[in-house]
Amino acid sequence: MAVARTARSRRKVRKVRDKWKEKVWYEIYATPEFGGVFIGYTPANDPSLVLGRVAETCLRDLTGDPTKHMHRVYFKIFGITGNKAIAQFYGHDTTREYMKSQIRRRRSRIDAILDVTTQDGYKIRTKAMVLTAYRANAKQKSDIRKKMEEIIRNMAKEKTFPMYVQAMLFGEMAEKIRDECKKIFPIKNVIIYKSEVLSLAKKEENEGFIKEKEETEENVTEAQSQE
Repeated sequence: MAVARTARSRRKVRKVRDKWKEKVWYEIYATPEFGGVFIGYTPANDPSLVLGRVAETCLRDLTGDPTKHMHRVYFKIFGITGNKAIAQFYGHDTTREYMKSQIRRRRSRIDAILDVTTQDGYKIRTKAMVLTAYRANAKQKSDIRKKMEEIIRNMAKEKTFPMYVQAMLFGEMAEKIRDECKKIFPIKNVIIYKSEVLSLAKKEENEGFIKEKEETEENVTEAQSQE
């Protein structure tokens, strides 16, 4: 009997399929306005499962600039062509270690968090931080924050989505804030430390997410009707 059970269990083991072998590896690329650069791979056994996935990469790897090692960039997949997935910029953040290294005692930290809309209709939440050379008073902090918000809003009005993202990631926005705010108080550093795309403007770039949402709702409705 023991031998029979062992043979039966072996047959069961043989019938188990390796699901990983059935998966296809999709190559993830950024949209053309971000250079169409290769971001990475993602596995799936159905192309529809790839839509909506978020890929993470380091800005250093994306640009080849070692000074950008502290920023992580996120892209959300919205389209599939063959085994290639097309992903749109979805946001970025800055490593906690770098943020901690920049904050010192006897300095003031001033944050500005804004939801802005670019010239071509993309809505982005932007988080910026100014570190003063030494401690500022309440009036100086208020004036710096107002100037930061004014610069960020004006940049969003004047720039398209790709231009605005490049200004955040490559230093143009931080440099503009530094130049204007140092007229109010000595500035040590400016960091655009986080962003998040709240809504996309172009219909074709929303289709993947809308389709995924609709399919989920349909599946829920079907499950409820079966119950």
